Amino acid sequence: MKNVILFFVSVVSFWTCSQKKATIIDKNGEIISSNIVKKINEQVKHYPKEPVYHVYVKNSLCLYEVLVNDFPIGKMFDYAQHATPYDMNSEILKSGKQKITLRLYPAPEEYSRSGEVLSPNTLCNLEIEYVDNKDPNHKSIPIATLKLPTKIRMAGEHNDMAIPEFEGAGKKYYEITYEFEATVPYENEGWKKGQDLTKLDQKLLEKKVIEFYNSYKENYNQKKTDLIASNEYNLMSRDAIAQYQDKNKVSKIWNERLDMIKVEKNWLPFDYKMNLYGNGKIIALLQKSDNDVRLRGESALAFTYKNDGVTYARFLGVYLYLPEGKKLEDGLEVIR
Repeated sequence: MKNVILFFVSVVSFWTCSQKKATIIDKNGEIISSNIVKKINEQVKHYPKEPVYHVYVKNSLCLYEVLVNDFPIGKMFDYAQHATPYDMNSEILKSGKQKITLRLYPAPEEYSRSGEVLSPNTLCNLEIEYVDNKDPNHKSIPIATLKLPTKIRMAGEHNDMAIPEFEGAGKKYYEITYEFEATVPYENEGWKKGQDLTKLDQKLLEKKVIEFYNSYKENYNQKKTDLIASNEYNLMSRDAIAQYQDKNKVSKIWNERLDMIKVEKNWLPFDYKMNLYGNGKIIALLQKSDNDVRLRGESALAFTYKNDGVTYARFLGVYLYLPEGKKLEDGLEVIR
């Protein structure tokens, strides 16, 4: 009998299905599975310079989450060293000042003498850079190195030794937001025209989010690829425009999604908590469990599937908003 290994694959995905049809932009009909790649490719422009912004996170004695313009782009809850940078372009909607937020949590007790609180020796640097997509040498251009604030503790026999310590030492949670400047040749709408969800009826909001997630799941179960394509168009276009994707890249992404639509699924229990992003304009349902590092911070909508005898898990990130002028009773939409 084959040993079955369970791997959890984190996907900051933008897969969703709306209860309403997407805007018809093809004079011969809607966006469907067979034409979505072509239509997205028509929206992508190329420029003499195509900057792609990244952030490296270098951490010690802490776990973290990173958000750009209050949208999650990366996390580390298993206390490992991640060498791969996080791409920020999809969250950079236009040129100008961008906000990057760092949320810190204590490292597991076996790695730190500080127990359940952040150590005075906690380190977490953000190194921001960009690479010009048109540069054949892919030379990295540094933008900024952002470090945690420190405070001075006096020590020594004569109390004359200044020792810098992390400002958030002793806390169970610490958050800080920095700013950096980005220049990009495109502009995406994103969630800029979304309503402040904190000002709406929270019970009705939760009901509408759950309805959307259930509709999304049902479309997956019924393998409605055309309906999913019509609702994925705007979001996939945002990614493609921000990342200067060519037709082959868009095609590869869509084919990977088709593969996930077609696989036999075993849905994980729908145990959720609501999270707001985008300064209150975006809502998502996340796994309720914070104790299992495989689930922490992941989408509440997830399934397992098998490939060559190995079991994998896929988390489907569904991020919703309510456009200006629309009533909550009419339902939420996927962010653009």
